[in-house]
Amino acid sequence: MRTRIRHGLAAALAVSALSLTAACGGGDAKDDAKKDKPADKPAAEQTTSAAPAVPLTAAQMKAGVLELKDLPTGWKTTKHEDEKTVYKVDKPACEPFAVMVAGDIAGATKGATADFAVGNNDSEITEEIVTFPGTGAADFTKKLATALDSCTGFTVEAEGEKMKMSVTKRTAPQGAEEALAFGLALEVSPGVKVEPNIVVARQGTGVMRMLYLSDPATTKKDFDALAKLAADKFVKGAQS
Repeated sequence: MRTRIRHGLAAALAVSALSLTAACGGGDAKDDAKKDKPADKPAAEQTTSAAPAVPLTAAQMKAGVLELKDLPTGWKTTKHEDEKTVYKVDKPACEPFAVMVAGDIAGATKGATADFAVGNNDSEITEEIVTFPGTGAADFTKKLATALDSCTGFTVEAEGEKMKMSVTKRTAPQGAEEALAFGLALEVSPGVKVEPNIVVARQGTGVMRMLYLSDPATTKKDFDALAKLAADKFVKGAQS
């Protein structure tokens, strides 16, 4: 069960690119023939149309994902299979967290992924970058932010198994247009917990999600640094 949760969580998180409408020029009825001519409008009105929200390219997503050379000494590259398990939660307000423990994100196009480990998988990183059309990225992160404000615990069910899960907010790294960080604690059996930490960042129409799983005693310091590292590279890639 630990493997299932670990692989699914790391699938990658999200955010904002809202379309703006162009300002309309005014005028009397007798000016109808003129008002639609760009030369007759103030310069500000001629340039207020925002460019459409364009999904990230495969090259941008690849440029934004972590590589082994980006990480501290001791990490190695690993590979996990995609997660296809369907997760159900018992509280509607907590539904966005079902995506965090699943593989694919509905409506998103998957881009680059990366998996790393230290030692005998003593610590693990799983990262994914996805992109959305239109406002999909912003909608995704908005729902997740709302869930973080309203959901602190719930029960998740997968393949007939039920687990209790609690959610704890963490300080998100700065630099991206949006970023969220939180810890999950899953009781996989009485007295046994899996406690991954996750950062989700959005830049334009792209979303990066990174999972870090390690010894809870050392997780926070390492997670904060790794989350910042992942978010910074994601932003740089999305802007390339």
